[in-house]
Amino acid sequence: MYKNLFIILSLTIYLCCSINVAKADRRSYAWTYEYLIMDKGQSELESYMTLSSPDLKEMKGKTTTEMLYEYEIGMTENFDFGIYQSFKQSPSSSYQYDGYKLRARYKVGEKGNLFIDPLIYAEYSGKPDFSEHELELKLILSKDFGDLNIDLNPIVEFAKEEKEWETLIGYSFGMKYSPSYLMSFGIELKGDKNGNYIGPTISHGNHNAWVVLGSMFKISEIKDNQPEMYVRLLMGFAL
Repeated sequence: MYKNLFIILSLTIYLCCSINVAKADRRSYAWTYEYLIMDKGQSELESYMTLSSPDLKEMKGKTTTEMLYEYEIGMTENFDFGIYQSFKQSPSSSYQYDGYKLRARYKVGEKGNLFIDPLIYAEYSGKPDFSEHELELKLILSKDFGDLNIDLNPIVEFAKEEKEWETLIGYSFGMKYSPSYLMSFGIELKGDKNGNYIGPTISHGNHNAWVVLGSMFKISEIKDNQPEMYVRLLMGFAL
């Protein structure tokens, strides 16, 4: 497993460093979405590596690895679309294909026209055998105060498993400070009825290639066998 992850990670880093043209959808948070979409006609490849464990004190033999790859393209000035492919390895299984996602974002107006910059996010997730379905809706609310940025994502999820639908309401919140164009430091919170988390995030890069590293740790009771901690590495590069 680790050899495969090393090859994938090394290839992604190489590609990120090799790109010198085009414009990427530069992100500053690991979980929270900002007020931005791909420019019309531009495309990007992103990779997510997420480690999670249900036991923060003893992670050995209990850590799950998820690799997620997204190709996204700007369709119009206000709309972009993305396709995800997900691979996963739990402590008791081999590294395998886990499913796909289809994601759309619609930018409402132009940045700065309203007191808060709003963006609409919709995502469908499915399994290869069509046994599970999930629809996630987010409202992305963003506000800049000079070098300080605040983003709030109210989230509603509708999930179907074994012929039953479940509704889950959650949130993600991020606040970052950018001392320079290339660097930002932030803090993120996220949660739902199964638990709440908080952790630091750091990002570096420009519109050609960028990287984000974030972590989350529980700050409330965790239910439904959810992880106590997460670590996520994101990388993106323009095509």
